[in-house]
Amino acid sequence: MKTKITFKSIIFSISAAIILFFILFFVILSLLNKKPVAAFYGIPENTQKGITAVLQKTHTRRNKKSLPYEIVILNDTLDLKSAIKNSKKPDILFIYNGRNAEYAASLAASKKTGFDSSILNGMTTSVKATAYSANGKITGVPLLIDNYEIDVNLNAFKNSGIPAVNFWNDIERLAEKTKSASVVPVLFSAGNDEMLINVFGALVESLSGVQAWNSMTSKLKALSDSGNITVSSCTELISQMAQEDGELYKALSMISSWKDSGLIPKNITQITFRDINAYMAANLTAITFMTLSQHRTIEYKTISQYSSIYYPSLSYANERHFAAPVVLAVPLSQNKIARNSVELMANTLQPSLCSQTGLAPAQANCSTPDKQSDDVRYWVAASGAPLPALCDAAFTKKTEKAAFASALRSLLK
Repeated sequence: MKTKITFKSIIFSISAAIILFFILFFVILSLLNKKPVAAFYGIPENTQKGITAVLQKTHTRRNKKSLPYEIVILNDTLDLKSAIKNSKKPDILFIYNGRNAEYAASLAASKKTGFDSSILNGMTTSVKATAYSANGKITGVPLLIDNYEIDVNLNAFKNSGIPAVNFWNDIERLAEKTKSASVVPVLFSAGNDEMLINVFGALVESLSGVQAWNSMTSKLKALSDSGNITVSSCTELISQMAQEDGELYKALSMISSWKDSGLIPKNITQITFRDINAYMAANLTAITFMTLSQHRTIEYKTISQYSSIYYPSLSYANERHFAAPVVLAVPLSQNKIARNSVELMANTLQPSLCSQTGLAPAQANCSTPDKQSDDVRYWVAASGAPLPALCDAAFTKKTEKAAFASALRSLLK
């Protein structure tokens, strides 16, 4: 039996074909116009803005108007695995080195999105050591170096009569000489969970050595992996590490003695970075502990009255491993635009990255915006591989950091 082809059926078929054509056309067009996604996890806002400013100039879209990247800020109160699940899938991830970065690098390895080792060309040996790799490919590319620093008020130093501040006893002498009813000699933002933990991490490396830092980090990671991180379990572990031969003994002893002698305020556990900024602006503190990225948020008129030094130690330079977190770029797709951007930022765009963020470069021979950035680059180059921030090295989510910080504060009250 012959099938009767009607005019209506012909019109219907043509209409369906046209609709299908336009659907395919718009699908292809949307794929061609889809922006690569760049995500940030745990990176300070001012550093995010600096990296984004450089990133958006690494590629020009066809319309030459809209910005080439979609920027996503991941929820860093969650562990990275959970944060990525609840977000758009990034093509590039910017993250500090540490446990969550290890997870990101493992994702890159599983997706086989790593770079050739040549992407590290020109970087110092110590910075290269912070890169993540798998199967001969670089899955975490170092871009910038942050640092835990000590800022010394220049007027307080000049008026103290102390010839140099090279060791902890020099810092203590300077603090003693500046103590008065109005001036707080030493401040750090112990009211912030991460800063409290990370300052103690930097103190442990400085006072007790990298072996003590490694031992402490291993114990904290084991506690994290046990799933039993509570204030009580953290207090028990801190009590063990605060024994005379323990990892935290020297750091806790020094800070406790400073508190008892009035070198740091009684309410140190409530001090925030906003408080520190206000004290510095009013010229009411002599010595502050902060990061280079925080340093960059303080008005020039204020910060120019301070000089930045590293955490001192009796160890030789080649035995030091400064607490200097590294900002990594982790490639999480084969997107060509994203991959090209990382390659540029790791090499020719290093000066722009440093200028926009104020952090130190990964490249050995890169111009820097000022002495602070150049000093950090030199300090890290002259020592061993820099350490991540302790909270990033040991923990993966905010609740764990909060429990450990709470336990630490109980010993400082």
